[in-house]
Amino acid sequence: MRVLFCHGKEGNPDGTKALAIKEEFKNSTVVAPRLTNSYCENDFTKDLVVVEALGKGADVLVGSSRGGALVCQADADTPKILIAPAWKKFSVLPMLTENDVILHSKHDDLVPFEDSVRLAKLFGCRLIECGNDHRMSDPKTLELIKETIKEIANG
Repeated sequence: MRVLFCHGKEGNPDGTKALAIKEEFKNSTVVAPRLTNSYCENDFTKDLVVVEALGKGADVLVGSSRGGALVCQADADTPKILIAPAWKKFSVLPMLTENDVILHSKHDDLVPFEDSVRLAKLFGCRLIECGNDHRMSDPKTLELIKETIKEIANG
């Protein structure tokens, strides 16, 4: 199995979610590129090119916050898991299907939960309410992220 994980604006390839995913899927290929920690539109566009290139051949694309916005806009037929996706903040054009999953906390103080409700309604995605805050890194939520990756990647 091949997983592409895209971290958020304050994250990095060695952050809590990335490490949890790498550990869980250590017998698979987990690619977690270092993305630009920027609100700049040009940086977002450059990162989108990277995400689309690295996403080719992946079994699942996973993105958190800014990384979720990138995955949300990625032109890919690969199933997607969006974790508190900041799609409105980055003005992305979502490219989702009913096979994609959104994980988001109602207690998120950075990205409104209602933004994910809207995505789910527009595209028929499954929305799972979970987590204690925007970070989505409590143990229960990390387990849910890993289980969702297994479910999505195995069809």
